[in-house]
Amino acid sequence: MLPLKVILAGVAAGVLANVTGYLIVGRLFHAYQARTPNTWRTTESWNHYLYAAAIRVLACIGIGAAYYCFGSAASAIAAGPLASAAVFGASLWAVAVLPLVVEAALFVNWHRGFVVGLLLDWLVISVMASAAAALAAHST
Repeated sequence: MLPLKVILAGVAAGVLANVTGYLIVGRLFHAYQARTPNTWRTTESWNHYLYAAAIRVLACIGIGAAYYCFGSAASAIAAGPLASAAVFGASLWAVAVLPLVVEAALFVNWHRGFVVGLLLDWLVISVMASAAAALAAHST
């Protein structure tokens, strides 16, 4: 069974992921969204943002659970729990998020700058959630 502290670490990482996501995609790379105006919905509501925030929190809990279950394999590559978590998170991103976003970008009218921002955002999320789980799992 997944320890409560790993779940709470995932929730904390999810809250932080919403902040970093806003900064990366919502501020730093947002100008690239304007270069593909026909891609985006004309109306956004607070419900859209609430669902997106919940998805990020759930993703962080899932990444934390995956690290808790399988993260020990990353310790063969990197020494220490945070380094292992960074390797695990980056590996998870490389096999799941990277191909999904790049493949979608081939068919969806996204500006390349937005794709880079989205990839960076989810790399940060993956590493951050893994690190939070590592800290929680190795705390006494």
